[in-house]
Amino acid sequence: MSAVNIWEKMLNIDRRWIFLGIGVVSIVPFFINFGMPVRTTREVESIYDYVDELGSDNAIFISFDFAPGTSAENMPMAVAVMRHAFYNDIPVFMTANYPLHHGMMLAAMEYVFNPTTEGFYEDVDFEDWKDLREAGVTGKYELIEAWENQGNQLPEGALGWVFEGRDYAALGYAPVFNLVILGMTVSIETQYPVDAHGNSTGEMPMLQEHKSLREVDMALTSSGSGACVWWVTYAREKMGLPIAFGLTAVMATDYFPYLQAGQVIGQMGGLRGAAEYEVLLTENGITPSTDKAFRGMDVQSAAHILIILLIIMGNIAFFAGGFHKKTLLKGGR
Repeated sequence: MSAVNIWEKMLNIDRRWIFLGIGVVSIVPFFINFGMPVRTTREVESIYDYVDELGSDNAIFISFDFAPGTSAENMPMAVAVMRHAFYNDIPVFMTANYPLHHGMMLAAMEYVFNPTTEGFYEDVDFEDWKDLREAGVTGKYELIEAWENQGNQLPEGALGWVFEGRDYAALGYAPVFNLVILGMTVSIETQYPVDAHGNSTGEMPMLQEHKSLREVDMALTSSGSGACVWWVTYAREKMGLPIAFGLTAVMATDYFPYLQAGQVIGQMGGLRGAAEYEVLLTENGITPSTDKAFRGMDVQSAAHILIILLIIMGNIAFFAGGFHKKTLLKGGR
């Protein structure tokens, strides 16, 4: 076979081989952890640092403002901040701006509380510790002691207990969400009389201690749409609530002006931003290992490397085979 034929075959490679190659490099990292380095950026570090300074006397909101179509990017952001908050015993309010996004909130909880997840948290339902609430045991540390004195043991591999109503409140979806945010600046309970599981929010210790957004210390909106602006408009600008953005990669550049203007404390952009937060959690001993976003970066990087190699090979074949001369001759006719 002549050299020209080889170059010609390279230029006319069956696209199915390319699709197969992309498929292979996208699947392999799920089984072999390459661990390609991810350097953290200041806009992600600022969110991490802010959350890390908070404790059990504070509270944060995590708003699930994304649909399944962007969950590969948005879900790891929300999960990472949730795990950080649980580690620091920071009460977490969870909301969703559309009915479909409510399911994303439940999926995040299921993942974090699932014993098959490395570094999971053991969930205690609101009704299960009713007797302790009625006895006036609501502080986190005394609650853990009383709960374990009842014979409950933390499962192997769990990083800690989380009590519904003490450590988190799954508020979920309420219609006309921008007005819900506005209403929560006065009272959270009036906007959510019951949570996603039908529990009375007025009976929850964390709502008794943090009655409105004015008594909350930060809100993260993990968003796949412009809904993130609602938090800036109705919470940040109205009463100064610190806001953090978790955005898809295609949205990130559009929202940098909010970061530059100081209207948000930080921003996670796409899968890379989520992976950076996971790296910070692992480096600081908050999680035993990185999670889905970090592994997703391996997949993304491997696919990008293959595409670059194919482009380089195509250009080599085009010039080495002399096809550029033929193109010039045709253009001169």
